[in-house]
Amino acid sequence: MYKQDEQAYHQLNKFVGTWNTAALIPSSDNNPEVKIKGTDRYEWITDGFFLLHTADVMIGTDNSKTHEIIGYDKLNHHYTMQYYNNKGNSGLMIAKLDDGLWTFSGDDLRFKGGFNENEDVFSGVWEQFTANKIWTHLMDIKLSKKH
Repeated sequence: MYKQDEQAYHQLNKFVGTWNTAALIPSSDNNPEVKIKGTDRYEWITDGFFLLHTADVMIGTDNSKTHEIIGYDKLNHHYTMQYYNNKGNSGLMIAKLDDGLWTFSGDDLRFKGGFNENEDVFSGVWEQFTANKIWTHLMDIKLSKKH
């Protein structure tokens, strides 16, 4: 394995563990604010080459469950994030890390954020691509590692 690839897998290791998740979708137009609360868990699978990310959160009164496989694409030097949820939806996002800033990009969602100094909080901002073809703030999110 190349040194660059080793470093890429090392960065994923920071996610491993169980996290308390809290987010807030602010009110807009006629929609009230929506609180998100739950648990995210990351664990190595397939001999440490992929992460299984399991999310179980309440979005307001709606329970959302997602399974995601995260891997490193050595050819393109980015991470892939294939997800499946309990609403029958699936999709692919691409993740990159640049100077401590993580970006996740999908067709209509994107995220920017990172870890705190102790690597026990991962937080950032999600944006959504609207029908008006502009990126707008969707929510602030914070994952706090359980100790």
